[in-house]
Amino acid sequence: MQRRPTQQVPILASILVGLLAITSAAFAEEHLRGVVTGRSNDGALIVRTDSSDFTVVLNEGTKIRLRSGVRVTKVDVPSLVPGLRVDVEGRLESTTRFAADRITFTREDLKIARDIAAGITPTNQAVADNRNLIDSHQQQNSQRFEQNDQRFAATDERIVATNGAIEATNGRIANLDEYTVVDTLTVYFPNGRSEISSDYRARLQQFALKAKAENGYSVQVEGYASAVGRDSLNQYLSKERAEKVAAMLQQSGVPTTRMLVPAAMGTTDQVASNNTKEGQAQNRRTVIRLLQNRGITGN
Repeated sequence: MQRRPTQQVPILASILVGLLAITSAAFAEEHLRGVVTGRSNDGALIVRTDSSDFTVVLNEGTKIRLRSGVRVTKVDVPSLVPGLRVDVEGRLESTTRFAADRITFTREDLKIARDIAAGITPTNQAVADNRNLIDSHQQQNSQRFEQNDQRFAATDERIVATNGAIEATNGRIANLDEYTVVDTLTVYFPNGRSEISSDYRARLQQFALKAKAENGYSVQVEGYASAVGRDSLNQYLSKERAEKVAAMLQQSGVPTTRMLVPAAMGTTDQVASNNTKEGQAQNRRTVIRLLQNRGITGN
């Protein structure tokens, strides 16, 4: 008795489906993008992506390239320093292990990583600058108080006649160091980035126009990062975000004399949980406040 060919069709179909499933699994993940956070004991890279940490295995055939514009240069493994943002092409060996065929990064990302490794976070200088600015304001206010005292002593008769006006003036003088928040704008950033999007550039320009229309105003800028990854990297990112927003406001017409020194707040004051991507996105921000001196406006 001869076999009927139709009996082999279900078997062949099952084998084909299995091969397709294996092929899909093998090529589902051929690319990683993340930040180098360190090395394992066997010399592999630890790369943090938006989803999880991966062990990236290097071999003799792994190509490491530095991209600067259209130019691509061959570099060595020591260039892969912690804090470096990399693009990795290769094969996924397991859920957390990736075999690298090619690793690429930009000159700008390498500079940022080396700055982080060197500990370049001049927040102490920013704090000192803010302190000096506050001391200067207090000294100016003391001089105003002395001048007003002299005017009051020289015009006793008019003070008696205009008691209501004098009380209002005293209220303004007492409030010279108090500010009212007139407006607030929050600028959000992608993971590991400090560039301002075109949408937020337009909103910052509108914010600058509104600020210039106010009397006795100051602008406060505070940069933040999500509490994910290395503290030194997060501190650096918060500094970069604050400084780039401040520079954009100054380029839009806000004088430097009206700008408080941009503050790098690091991972302080987290406004959402970092257990979700949405929460992390809310924490990657710069907050801008338009402040108005109550002592000048009389409010």
